[in-house]
Amino acid sequence: MAFENLKTDNKIKDQGDYLGGVQVFDSATYPMKINLAYQGLSRKGANSLNITFKAEDGRELRHTFWVTGGKEKGQNNFYLNKKTGEKQYLPGFMQANSLSLLAAGKELSDLITEDKVIKIYDFDAKKEIPTTVPVFTELLDQSVILGLIKQVVDKNKKGDDGEYHPTGETREENDVDKIFRASDGLTVTEIKAGADHPVFKER
Repeated sequence: MAFENLKTDNKIKDQGDYLGGVQVFDSATYPMKINLAYQGLSRKGANSLNITFKAEDGRELRHTFWVTGGKEKGQNNFYLNKKTGEKQYLPGFMQANSLSLLAAGKELSDLITEDKVIKIYDFDAKKEIPTTVPVFTELLDQSVILGLIKQVVDKNKKGDDGEYHPTGETREENDVDKIFRASDGLTVTEIKAGADHPVFKER
């Protein structure tokens, strides 16, 4: 299992339901099927869950959930809130764990992976390259409902220092704001509370 060290801890508070901020979807909720789900790793050691969703109209959405910090931060799925002194989960981990619970009925740390060769875009080569990665097979072909936000962000370009910097140009992209169970539109928080009606989704 790729994320077995990212178990949830009862001492860390769940953030509950909140409103947040290629092919770009308008801001709305969309039924989606998971076409691909694999583990990624940044150059600084941050772990990610990379998902390719497919909408009912055939459009695809690729999204990266950053589930840990980098090596310098211990590759943890949480951070220390400087104001309260309490541990809080990284937003990307919270969303990825919710996706896992709603799609597969398991926490992210309990998902089993299988090494597979898939084509992944390489920014240095500027093309997709066959790469062996851990694939979360239990998520494949599972359905969820995504609450998407369309937003305008800066375009970044890699500099001589190896880091990416804003170019002054902008582009539109989607952010996954909330995830709902496909069968009834409930969130993880609502399911844990025993709700039988999707209140948050209808806001």
